[in-house]
Amino acid sequence: MAFFYNQNGFNDTLDTFKAIAYYRLSKEDQKKDSDKSGESNSISNQRKIVRSYISKSNNIVLVDEKIDDGYSGTNYDRPGFLDVITAIKSGVANCIIVKDLSRLGREYIETGRYLEQIFPEYGVRFIAVNDDVDTHRPKNHDNLIIPFKNIVNENHCSSLSQKLREQFKIQRDNGEYMGSFVSFGYCKSPEDKHKIIIDECAAETVKLIFDLKIKGYSQQAIADYLNDKKCLSPAEYKRSIGLKYKTGFQSTQGSKWSAITVRRILTNPIYKGTLIQGKRGTVNYKVSKMRVRDEKDWSVVENNHEAIIEPLVFSLVQLLLERDTRTPPHEKSVLPFAGLVFCPDCKRAMCRRTVSRNDKKYYYYVCSSYKHGNGCTSHSIEEHKLQSMVINALNYHINLIIELDNLICDIGQKDIMNIRVKRFDAMIFQKEKDKDNWMNYKVKLYEALTDNLIDSEEYEKMRLKYSELIKGAEQAVFELKKQRNEIISSVNTDRKWISQFLQYQGITELTREMAVAVIDRIYIFEDKRIKLDFRYRDEFEDYKEALKQIVKEVG
Repeated sequence: MAFFYNQNGFNDTLDTFKAIAYYRLSKEDQKKDSDKSGESNSISNQRKIVRSYISKSNNIVLVDEKIDDGYSGTNYDRPGFLDVITAIKSGVANCIIVKDLSRLGREYIETGRYLEQIFPEYGVRFIAVNDDVDTHRPKNHDNLIIPFKNIVNENHCSSLSQKLREQFKIQRDNGEYMGSFVSFGYCKSPEDKHKIIIDECAAETVKLIFDLKIKGYSQQAIADYLNDKKCLSPAEYKRSIGLKYKTGFQSTQGSKWSAITVRRILTNPIYKGTLIQGKRGTVNYKVSKMRVRDEKDWSVVENNHEAIIEPLVFSLVQLLLERDTRTPPHEKSVLPFAGLVFCPDCKRAMCRRTVSRNDKKYYYYVCSSYKHGNGCTSHSIEEHKLQSMVINALNYHINLIIELDNLICDIGQKDIMNIRVKRFDAMIFQKEKDKDNWMNYKVKLYEALTDNLIDSEEYEKMRLKYSELIKGAEQAVFELKKQRNEIISSVNTDRKWISQFLQYQGITELTREMAVAVIDRIYIFEDKRIKLDFRYRDEFEDYKEALKQIVKEVG
């Protein structure tokens, strides 16, 4: 511990103060120092100013110095500052000296609490050299300057925080990657740290995970498969390439894959080329706790980077994750129809039953309500008959799509897109009109209250109703605009859903991959009829309507 004395020694007739000097440099100050524009805030300069002041004092001895390098003034849990508080509470020091008030902190209320409550409680003298603040002097001198300086310092933090938030938002909206670590399968570009590129090695594992899911593997089965193949988990892979990676999701299993890790990859839109940032953040610079922001405040950039997984494949996997994909005993993959077969009467899922006759097994699908004695009828159908009927229906639907595709090619993709966009524009216009009407009703409702046409209870009830209607209209507009933008952005790839069907033209056997790729639901009627709801029904109907409209306009 170093001790510094003034050149004339101490005056024993005066109180001697044991001082602890405190120096702080924020990250923003560090940036300024690196630009040669903020040297006044450097630690060395703060030390020079404080020591010079002490050298001219006849009753202050410096007993210690504490430093916080790279800490914000709004954060009072700084290690150096906490050491200062410990020193004054233990009696090691009874005086604190800083270059200026902003070094102590930039939060008005908290800084005031230390100056007005904590320091006086322990009999601590506080000196801010450049601000000419010394609590050992009569109070009149500092009564105005200290609060004023604190407000100025806090305003600086507030303004800086707002500017940084706005800058980060602009960067996120422009598709610049702002995180420390990139999702497994990607890495930062060596040329631009805000641009992400595919990590070919890790990307192969990502592709494998999606392939296994489409083939019917459960998340746990995928995790087991990867562990058997000695594939490194995301955390272990990052460490293996030299990244100092830490995660709150790290398990005690170390390098082991888990079902949770697999699901996190399967649901991450980054793999289809969509970058989503700003999902979590603080309310303001004073609050450190992170919270999930409303979806409308997220920064979502479609087609921001090269995709590892085709968007259609990604969409298919999301559908699979919503379905019941329980595996049969001793099996790692699910059956072709798992989670796809439903009763048209009670709308419950149908379950697979096994019946043994003459040492031979037969498989049926029956209504789960009927099976558990909850009413309804059996709607039973043999699995092999169901498969044959589905194959025939699928081939028929594919032939219709081929005809549609030929017409689309003749007419032109952009003409189709323009008609679809116009339909969404009309729906958006109507919802915005509804919203305006509800807002006008809300205003008139208040006028009715002030004119005593309704009482406060009626007013509150109707106000809540209109507020919910307005909120619903806003959400509808948000979703419609999102769909509209998806149509525009996919003008060159919109026919991929057609290719999804065409690849199965002329099939004679149905696999799990085929079934989930093109079928949404299968309904089994009591008379053994079936009804198939194919995937991409909206796209199919939109194209049919668009073609009708074009034919009408031409005719």
